[in-house]
Amino acid sequence: MEPEPRRLLIFDLDETLVHASELALAHPCDFDVGTYLVYQRPFVRELIEFAAARFDLAVWSSSSAAYVAAVVEHLFAGVPLRFAWSVERCVQRVDARSNSYVYIKDLRKAQKFGYTLGRMNIIDDSAEKIARQPHCHLPVAPFLGASDDVALLEMRQALHVLLGHDLSVTDR
Repeated sequence: MEPEPRRLLIFDLDETLVHASELALAHPCDFDVGTYLVYQRPFVRELIEFAAARFDLAVWSSSSAAYVAAVVEHLFAGVPLRFAWSVERCVQRVDARSNSYVYIKDLRKAQKFGYTLGRMNIIDDSAEKIARQPHCHLPVAPFLGASDDVALLEMRQALHVLLGHDLSVTDR
């Protein structure tokens, strides 16, 4: 029997893996992109390495292409990605309540890489951006730069469950 194909795990960037601000926080930033000071969420590299061993990875952000490329270069150095998409791949929708735009990440666009929707998940702090495929969403609380944040440790446990594994002592 052939093993099941790997799942595709898509990461959002801003407020999921990093927090970018033009204003400095109480602790030093990890890197900068243009005028933005970028703060990595605690345990981001550990989660990426854990996920890379078990999933195919991608990035999809509603930020600019240049910003996405710069952040991906820092966070995913040496980790292969199926794609790194920016706002240009999002579907722009008017939000009548706020009279502004929402950028929707329609995961059907990633099916061209050979994944069914049932084999894709996206880690994102914003449920409204995943409104077309809410069953694929792995929600995470927004990251605003706190150095004591542990949400990515909890996400690692959620990925174990997604893969159907018990979190054993050897995997911690």
